[in-house]
Amino acid sequence: MKKNPIKKNEQVPLSGKPEHLLDRVEVFKRMCRILEIKRKRFIENDWQHYAKLIPRQQFLHLMNVRHSLPCNLAKIMQVTGMTSAGASIFVDKMVKQGAFERHEDGNDRRNIIISFTPRAQQITERIDDRLNRYIFQYFADCSDGELEMLEQASRLVCRVLDARGDEDSEL
Repeated sequence: MKKNPIKKNEQVPLSGKPEHLLDRVEVFKRMCRILEIKRKRFIENDWQHYAKLIPRQQFLHLMNVRHSLPCNLAKIMQVTGMTSAGASIFVDKMVKQGAFERHEDGNDRRNIIISFTPRAQQITERIDDRLNRYIFQYFADCSDGELEMLEQASRLVCRVLDARGDEDSEL
């Protein structure tokens, strides 16, 4: 097994040598760009079904928080990148539209838990079903072995990214 040539706090050059490291980074960057473009395209197309019910930006925030619910306002801020005021306004709007409901945390009455209403849960499940079909179409021609390699690679990427959490360092 080869050792990882990248040390945890090592400064990797922006261009030039070591080129083998840059080639390795480029494939990840390309994968991220492709996935983000396809995800955005899907979300934009799916939003068209709900455009009369919810503004585009609120829909995008809703899509970002759907896997974090139930949660508190701090988690919504973390997932969306909104300020406290922005997240509060977003939650208020979603409550008024019947997508979210608030209730006190049984362990800490000061902590308010935000969750989907049953109606909103059904809608997001339908969106996830369409997203799953959309994703499956890209891998329809893959063999079982290729699908297994993709799954293993995806699990590895998720594990590495999850381990970093929100500790992203600035350059």
